[in-house]
Amino acid sequence: MRRVAIAQAHRWFTAFDFLNAPLNWRVIAPVAVVVAAIAFLLSMTIAIQVAYAGRILSGVRVMGIDVGGHSPFDAQALLGPTVAELTSRPVVLRAEDREWQLFASDLGVRLDVDALVDGAYAVGREGNPLERAAAQWSAFLFGERMPPPVLQFNVQQRDAALQQIAAEFDRPAQDARIEIVASGQGASVVLTPEVIGSRLVVSESSLRIQEATRDSVPPSVDLVVQSLAPSATSADFTDAQEQTERMLAGPLTLEFEGQRWTWTPGDVADLVSFDRSPGQSARVVVDTSPLAPTFDRITREINQTAITARFEWTGGDLRVIRESQVGRKLDAESLPGLVREHLLGADLAIELPVAVTQPAVSSADGPKLGIRERIQEGRTTFAGSVPEKLHNIRLAASRLNGVVVPPGGLFSFNKEVGPTTLDAGFQTGWGIVASADGARTIPSVAGGICQVATTLFQPVIHAGYQIEERNWHLYWINAYGQPPLGMKGLDATVDEAAGVDFKFINTTSDYLLIQSNVTGSTLSFGLYGTKPSWDVKIDGPNITNVIPANRERVTQDSPSVPAGKQLQVETAQDGFDVEVVRTVTGEGEARTLRLRSHYIPSRNVVLVGSGRA
Repeated sequence: MRRVAIAQAHRWFTAFDFLNAPLNWRVIAPVAVVVAAIAFLLSMTIAIQVAYAGRILSGVRVMGIDVGGHSPFDAQALLGPTVAELTSRPVVLRAEDREWQLFASDLGVRLDVDALVDGAYAVGREGNPLERAAAQWSAFLFGERMPPPVLQFNVQQRDAALQQIAAEFDRPAQDARIEIVASGQGASVVLTPEVIGSRLVVSESSLRIQEATRDSVPPSVDLVVQSLAPSATSADFTDAQEQTERMLAGPLTLEFEGQRWTWTPGDVADLVSFDRSPGQSARVVVDTSPLAPTFDRITREINQTAITARFEWTGGDLRVIRESQVGRKLDAESLPGLVREHLLGADLAIELPVAVTQPAVSSADGPKLGIRERIQEGRTTFAGSVPEKLHNIRLAASRLNGVVVPPGGLFSFNKEVGPTTLDAGFQTGWGIVASADGARTIPSVAGGICQVATTLFQPVIHAGYQIEERNWHLYWINAYGQPPLGMKGLDATVDEAAGVDFKFINTTSDYLLIQSNVTGSTLSFGLYGTKPSWDVKIDGPNITNVIPANRERVTQDSPSVPAGKQLQVETAQDGFDVEVVRTVTGEGEARTLRLRSHYIPSRNVVLVGSGRA
């Protein structure tokens, strides 16, 4: 139809000789032509609208497809395959070195076919009559290409697809880590490098896909990826690794005088850990607390008290009766820090800090002691004593036998005898204690050793040595006043548990040997060495304030005495005050010692057994 109209118009113009026409025709003719043309166009427009009623105008193309002359319904059918092909195109999504292939529809890409057809059908049917005519003739003469379709997007569907990719792609950053792996007695340091993490940025990737698919479906889209840096890298552990490898290069050894205590590298590995603060390099930490039991054992094995040698004088020669021993004391408090310091410095051989104390007198010192004579001797008897007292006297005397007091040395009865306990071998005898009604004799562990202290005290005071501590009994015991050295006021009581001691100082420049002997019921102590050049004078006893004793027999039931037995534990003695004065002259100024003692009256106490027979 379009070709017929063009040919008819051409015939009209060629049939009219415009130049040879009269003037009035030359004026009227153009107007007539214009009017005729307009009339023709309008008639043709009407004819086109009538001819294409319910159909798309000829020449209209959508997505390259000619839909002219087709109804909207048919046009949708024509466009369907192309639209389906567009939304089913594959799109490759890339993130680093990984790819995922999805269809455009999987990413929520949509195309509104109804809108496309409606736009095509509206060509030449919108605007004023002239605009509609122009659009119709433009499509009729030259064709009408619709603008590219605008894609639509389902953002939720697209983001859901990206979330699935993110779940597969995302990997957290992994910090570098260091550990010690023990193998048998050895150990090695293993450093695992860090891993850089990656995270798919869903929001930015979604926007990038939308921009790329705004006008068409691209073959691929690069997604937005964020790198996740680890907080600890291998460089943070390099120094710690090298230090630990040096620490595990060999066994850790503690040494003292040929003794060795050794830990394998596997043992040492249990002590080592690592600590790292943010932004700092790791440091090696050594915890020695697991070694505490071993440190305690080492301390027990090393530590020992210095023991002086003991000798027996046989009338000219000295015989060793107890070997000397050096004292050793490990500085146990510094041991954990010392081991930690050496380990961190990879110094694996440690000399233990042990303080060594030489004994005041060693076993080899015998010939040098100058023991050449007996200086003084004292003795007491204990006839009729109970077996427990006899045992305690013998035991305490044996522990004093052979004691050597060096020049200027302090002798302590309690120190030399040691613990006076059942575990130490003593038995339960009888001892004097203060009570509300004066003094009482009761069962007492190591009861009877006061006679040992008294028997030693008497030759010491007669020999002129300086007395540092001496205590008297609550009441006087006749056995302590035996000649030749005994007298009232010259006794000494001791009680290790109560801190009551007998002490004296060897104020000479010579060694002093104490020698004990128990023969039958007689206890004696001899002092041997070189006789001092001083003179000793004893004045007394000067007795005052005598309080007569009640000599009536007092019986008391006692479960400590077997049933049917009786035991007299006190003998009535008057109470009194007494002073004994000792004067030592001959070496500088005279030394005077006044021994004042106060004794309360004792009674005749007999215990009647109520215990087991």
